Amino acid sequence: MLADDFFLIAWDTTRSGRARLNQQATALGLAGALIGELVLQNRLAVRGPQLRPTARHQAADLLSDRVLAEIRNAPQHTDVRTWLAYLAKDAITSVAERLIRAGLVEHEPPKLLRRRYSRYYSRDFGKATWPSIRLQTALVKGRQMTPADMAMAALVDACGLLDAVVPDPAERPTARRYLAAVLAAMPPPLTDLTRHVQAAVGDAVLAYRT
Repeated sequence: MLADDFFLIAWDTTRSGRARLNQQATALGLAGALIGELVLQNRLAVRGPQLRPTARHQAADLLSDRVLAEIRNAPQHTDVRTWLAYLAKDAITSVAERLIRAGLVEHEPPKLLRRRYSRYYSRDFGKATWPSIRLQTALVKGRQMTPADMAMAALVDACGLLDAVVPDPAERPTARRYLAAVLAAMPPPLTDLTRHVQAAVGDAVLAYRT
């Protein structure tokens, strides 16, 4: 699932257990990934600033079904940025719970007076790092990407996580050149979605700094 992979990239689950971004940027990236899952499933359409449900069939995932049901139950709200803000409120917890149910991460609650945020750890190093390794390899070696991997690359870039995915500075220029080609070839609904995520994250970062 797109949001699961984004979580495993955005969170250092194999060492510190902490997010690699500030909480709001992480939450917006996950919200974008949750919408992206529905777009990839052909259950939701994004065009420009608007989104709309396109299919009623249920998937084998409770979280995706719940997100689509919430969008269907509020037909007066069609603005992508509105839904990003709304879903971001509990995106971290929701996606983490899905990963916990799948046995991919474990939750360590915040400790009173010592730290504010939860930490998430994975005991399976291979599964925890695979989304990042897969994306790094594709970007550095110029491998063909599926629409899901294109969306992941775009979300990673929109949220400022590319350097975490490509830790070697010598490889980053190659990765960024290929990323530009990937973004140019990405399906329009995913392009529109990730542009809104990037704008929302930019606004959140400015608010965080001030």
